Amino acid sequence: MSAFRIVIELMRYRPRRFALSALLWSIMHGSPVIFGYLIGRIFDALTGDAPIASNAWIPVAIFAAIALGRNVVLWIGEILWIDYWLEQSLQLRRNMLRWLLEAPGSRVIEQSTGRAISTFRDDVDDVMEYLESYVDGGGFVLFGLGSLGVMASIDVGLTLVLLVPLLSTLALTQALVPEIRKRRREMRTATEAVTGYVGELFGGVQSVKLAGAGDTMLAHFRDLNEYRRHRALRDVFLTEALRSINHNMASIAVAITLIAVAARVGSPDFTIGDLTVFLTYLPRLAGHMAWIGNIFAQHRRAGVAFERIEKTTVDAPTAAILDQTLLEFSALSPAVEPRMIDDRFERLQIRDLGYVHPDGVHGLGGVDLEVERGEFVVLTGKIGSGKSLVLRGLLGLVPTTGEISWNGRIVEDPASFFIPPRTAYTPQVPRLFSDTLANNISFGRRVTGHDLMRAARLAVLEDDIDRLERGYDTMVGARGVKLSGGQMQRSAAARMFATRADLLVFDDLSSALDVETEARLWNGIFDSGSAAAALVVSHRRPALRRADRIYVMDGGTVAAVGTLDEVLEASALMRELWTAGQPEETR
Repeated sequence: MSAFRIVIELMRYRPRRFALSALLWSIMHGSPVIFGYLIGRIFDALTGDAPIASNAWIPVAIFAAIALGRNVVLWIGEILWIDYWLEQSLQLRRNMLRWLLEAPGSRVIEQSTGRAISTFRDDVDDVMEYLESYVDGGGFVLFGLGSLGVMASIDVGLTLVLLVPLLSTLALTQALVPEIRKRRREMRTATEAVTGYVGELFGGVQSVKLAGAGDTMLAHFRDLNEYRRHRALRDVFLTEALRSINHNMASIAVAITLIAVAARVGSPDFTIGDLTVFLTYLPRLAGHMAWIGNIFAQHRRAGVAFERIEKTTVDAPTAAILDQTLLEFSALSPAVEPRMIDDRFERLQIRDLGYVHPDGVHGLGGVDLEVERGEFVVLTGKIGSGKSLVLRGLLGLVPTTGEISWNGRIVEDPASFFIPPRTAYTPQVPRLFSDTLANNISFGRRVTGHDLMRAARLAVLEDDIDRLERGYDTMVGARGVKLSGGQMQRSAAARMFATRADLLVFDDLSSALDVETEARLWNGIFDSGSAAAALVVSHRRPALRRADRIYVMDGGTVAAVGTLDEVLEASALMRELWTAGQPEETR
């Protein structure tokens, strides 16, 4: 979609408010036409070129009244536009987040954190700045046509001569648009690198410290900032150079005016008032010419910015990004109510599940799997065998082929269907937020104190919480940096238990747990009746012994399926995996 069409769609959000803002700013930018004319008449009256000198007080009074009214318009216009800007930019960002979090289907966001932050922050602002140019545009056009009309009524020839330096400003700006776009893009890319690196650095601070790589990482950070500084200077230099040229072009136009009328001042056909009109209009007119050139640059920047927005939101249709549903601002509840479902879990079936990596390599090749109510099902296999991919495909985190059914009903959109309270999922590397442990467990849901303690007990986390400095109110730090690996995994498990989901999906949750703790965790799931079933990726013996059915994965396919005794008898791969787990018995 073109930048112009994007602006038209954005104008549909609160159109009356937008129209009123445009009207007020048109008055603001267009009213100086009257000021210039009145100043000319005042000087003519004072110099005696007007019929009656006392008439000077009439334009003075009009001038003062308009100036006062203009200040009122400015005040109202600022309030209206700032309010509109904030709402519209929030609308765009909300639409982007809504699509990423709630849209049907699976999608993979391949961009870095820095790129995503830059898109949400800077690219949305670029689009809004382009929209703002249309709010100002009416007044600029009104002033331009009005001032040229007044000057032409005084002296057509001189007006045409003065247009030469003014139009040259427009031509120069237009010629530099590609370079402006290039330098802006380079600066944005450099900023993305710095932003992303800061996020990665804070997330991996312990690893950096243990590796003794602090000086190296900081040196690289300085290099990134130096590169950004260099690119920012290039961008600012070009911008300021253009601004300076525009200012100087106005000075040149003033000089031409003074030279051209030097011999005519005092003559009946060109008065001091006429000269004042030209000198009053020229600087502002030069700035407006530069604005026209800037519109072309903003048009290109907005187009690039929206392309980046579309790439960040992956497969979002334009209508979803530009959705104009009115925002509702109200007192927000600190938590959301749990979802309710009417299809109690009885059976999950996966048939011929397939996945192909973006590079064309097959990740899954026709996986069949079943989980029934009350079962503890384990996926096991060597690294890279496709265990985690099966879970991600089931949950709609990656696009797959095949058929998934819940209680015999085909699931068309797994990404939207397999969420609490149907399922709860903990990935291989749990993600905690820089918040209290209680908030990380509740995850924005309404969880009572009793349910919170119940979830912690099921996750075998109670003793650890008692040892924390502030218990449930302990801040866990960025990505749970204040917790051990086992505490992070059990905190993520507690988050799952707090949802009271029917089907719990664990991806190698027990990798950082000792054998005793892991056994307590698995047994607690069914002993407490906290879930209807569990689907677990694990190679650990406590999970394998507890399993009602085991699927042995090899090369993206199921190599064997059955109870522990059955797969040990049928699969050499399973016997190899079981033997490799023997050291656990001595712990």
